[in-house]
Amino acid sequence: MKKYGCYVVGALTLFSGTVAHAMNLEDLFRVPSVKLGIAKSTGNVDISKDGEFNDIPFNSSNSVTPVVSLIQSPYFFTESTRWGYHTELSASYFDLDYDDDDDDQFSGGDYKGYSVGFTPVLFYQWGDRKLCSTCKSWRVEIGAGVHYLNADGKLKNADNSQIKFDSSGFGFNSHLGTVVNYKKWELGLRLVAPTRMDDGDIKVEHGISSVSLGYRF
Repeated sequence: MKKYGCYVVGALTLFSGTVAHAMNLEDLFRVPSVKLGIAKSTGNVDISKDGEFNDIPFNSSNSVTPVVSLIQSPYFFTESTRWGYHTELSASYFDLDYDDDDDDQFSGGDYKGYSVGFTPVLFYQWGDRKLCSTCKSWRVEIGAGVHYLNADGKLKNADNSQIKFDSSGFGFNSHLGTVVNYKKWELGLRLVAPTRMDDGDIKVEHGISSVSLGYRF
């Protein structure tokens, strides 16, 4: 899956460069709109710390988090094509719980913080080409970009002592998704390829997919 993520990032980076060359500045730097939403996530974040613990899972299955995004209106490559492109800058908060009932070393814990991601997205869309108060559309998309993660965590030992740790840094992200737009509402499903972030002795690997509901202003 790591190779898959690298291939997607590389392909979309090359593709984005070609698109940027072909587009004029007015199209490329379109003013984004604000999207406010919530996301219901599923998947694990696995965290390792050199000399202390390896691949400790934190689960997001019960996590509903707020998401704030700046998202460009869709740009279509020609007047008749369904293929298009946009970029999205999003920020979200997460609060995950320790998830390994079979582990004798730890009895609980949490991992919480925020992430910010910048993602160019290639899509194929049906329906209205614009976003408006009466528009409807549906698209499938593939995206790849970079994200920043800043989080703190703790693990509770069987003897009630605690191990605290923190992590921050940049990593790559990639996803496949489908999005339905109705008027200014957006319902999305995004399947995320596992990605990895290294911060000194802390290693974070995550593959959190999500269902989201948002509203564009």
